[in-house]
Amino acid sequence: MSIARNACSFFLSRLRGELSRLIESTYPGYHPGPKIWLDVIVGLVETAQGYLQAIETNPADEKKLLLDAEVLGDQAYSLLSLISGADASQIPHQIVDPFQRWVAALKINNTIFFRAEHASNYELATIDCRAMAQNLNSPSAGLLKAIGAANWPMLRVTVPSQAMGMLPHFAVVAHELGHAIQDHITPDLSSFQPQFLDCIKRVTSRLAPLGHKYGLQENILIRETLQNWLNEFKADAVGHVLVGPAFFFALFGFLELAGRSYGLGKTHPPSDLRRKQLVRELNSGTQSFQSVMQGCALTPLVTDYAPNVPNCPAKDTLFSEIRKSHGEIQAAICVELIELFDAMAPTVFSAARDYLKGLSPDLVYTPAQLSTDVQLHLKPLRKLIPPIEFQHTGNWKPTSLATILNVGWIALLDLRDEDPGATAVVPASETAAKMEQLHELLLKAVELSEARRLWEEHK
Repeated sequence: MSIARNACSFFLSRLRGELSRLIESTYPGYHPGPKIWLDVIVGLVETAQGYLQAIETNPADEKKLLLDAEVLGDQAYSLLSLISGADASQIPHQIVDPFQRWVAALKINNTIFFRAEHASNYELATIDCRAMAQNLNSPSAGLLKAIGAANWPMLRVTVPSQAMGMLPHFAVVAHELGHAIQDHITPDLSSFQPQFLDCIKRVTSRLAPLGHKYGLQENILIRETLQNWLNEFKADAVGHVLVGPAFFFALFGFLELAGRSYGLGKTHPPSDLRRKQLVRELNSGTQSFQSVMQGCALTPLVTDYAPNVPNCPAKDTLFSEIRKSHGEIQAAICVELIELFDAMAPTVFSAARDYLKGLSPDLVYTPAQLSTDVQLHLKPLRKLIPPIEFQHTGNWKPTSLATILNVGWIALLDLRDEDPGATAVVPASETAAKMEQLHELLLKAVELSEARRLWEEHK
C-alpha cells in the first residue's frame, strides 16, 4: 500500500508543478479565464493531496482515501486537457480583448476562455465542475475559493490553430457567441404551426413504405432536430448582425476548406439553406450590403462563393443519399424540415436583430457602416496602412473589430495593389504571400486600435 501511496503522491506533486508553470504562462490579452480554470484544477489537486495527508490520522481508511486521491488526481489531469491551446503561442493575443468586448456587450456573464486546436473546428463548449466539487468529501479551501471565483458554467470558445486561423475567418466566433445567448432570442413562430404539422405528415408518409411508424420517439426526434436547427439559425443571425458580410465570407470560407458536404443532420441544417438565408439578408434593405459590395466588384462572389459547398439535391434524391449514413428516420426528418426552415428563417433573423438592438444599437453592423468603412479604409489598406482609427466630429476614434473584419475580407477577396498600373488580380503565385501579409496587417490593426481605445479611456 505504501508503494501505491508514494506513487500517487509523486504524481500529484508533479501535476501541481505543471499547474504552477501553466499559471505563470502568458495568455492572450492577459485574459483571466484560463487562470480561473487552472485555479479550479489546483483546488482539485490540493483536495487529493489532503486525502493522502488524512491517511496519517485515519490509517484504517487508507485504502479508501488512497483510491479517492487517485481518482481525483486522474480527473484533475484529464480536465487539464480542456485548456490545451489557450496560451499565447496558439491564440493571437490581439483578438482576445475585442472578443471579450463582444462578450460583455452581449451580456454574457460566464467566465470564458479561448483556445486553438489543430482541427477545422469552431465550437462553444460549456464546462461546469460545481456538482463534482459539491460531491467531494472535505474539499480544500482553495477549491471552494476557485469555484466561487468563476461564473458558471464556464464557456470555452475553440478556434482553428495557425494554418486555418487567419484573422478574417475569426468572424465565425460571432456565431459561437450567438449560442451563448440563443435562449434569449425568442422568435414568435406560432404562425408556422400548420406548416410544422404538414412537415410531420410528410415525414410520416415518407417512413410508412419503409415499415416505420411515426410515434413518440419519432416525435421527440423531430422536435430535438427542430430545436437544434433553430439554435444554429439563431447563432447565424447573431453572426450576421454583429459583423455583416464578414460572417458570410468567414463561415463559407471555413466550410469550403473543412466541410464540402451537405452539412445537414440532427444538429445542423444544410449549409445551402444557411447560405440562402444569409444571402437573403445581405440583399435586404434599401441600401443593402450587396449594393455596397457591388461597388467593390464583389457582387458575383456572394452567390458563387465557396463553390465546393454543395447544394442539396431534390428531396427524394437527398433522402436516398443520406438514409444509410443518417438512418432512415433521421434522414426523413432532415429532408422534410428544410421547407419549414426556409419559411421560418427570416423571422428568426428578425428576432435576433431586435434582441441585439435592445442590448445596444452599436452591436448592429449596418450597410451604411460598411459603406463608410470601405471609403475610409480600403484604399489605405491596399497601400499597407492598417485600419486603426477614423475621424469623427473632429476627434480620432478607434476602429471596431467588425470594421477591421469587413474591410479585411473585401481586401482579401479582391487582392490588388492600389496604384494606377495595377488593376488586375494578383497572380496565383503571389496570392499566398499577399494573404499572409494582409493577415499580419489586420492583426496590427486590431492591436493598435485597442491601444487607441485604451488611450481614449485613460485620457
